[in-house]
Amino acid sequence: MKIVIADTDNNTVEDLFSLLKSPGQDWEITISNSGKQCLDILKKNGCTDVVALGMQLVDMPGLDLIKKIRDDSDIPIVVLSNERNIDTMVSAFDAGANDYVTKPYNEQIFLARLKALMRRRAWDTQAREKKIANHT
Repeated sequence: MKIVIADTDNNTVEDLFSLLKSPGQDWEITISNSGKQCLDILKKNGCTDVVALGMQLVDMPGLDLIKKIRDDSDIPIVVLSNERNIDTMVSAFDAGANDYVTKPYNEQIFLARLKALMRRRAWDTQAREKKIANHT
């Protein structure tokens, strides 16, 4: 599975990289610290499975990046943040985030959330294909 990690927090990026490259995990990881670079990666690599992003990138707030991704894609987005403010969390969901994980996070639960997002996306894809097939 392919994941883009967009964050300026080096500790978070290193932790995620180690977690997703640990034994038993099969993630292809691309890392970005800017919103523009993340968008370019997503456009060039149309088969990314999920985006994990921080709330502040070098060139834009995370909320702006979520909205820009949603302009073109339904790719699952997981926000990773130290911010525990309810309004911030709700804003992230309203912008189009699929999940919001506060740091520090439990690694097993985080991996389970990623896998759940992948299952839901696969189910949605199957449902769309079945609907299209039934209309032809």
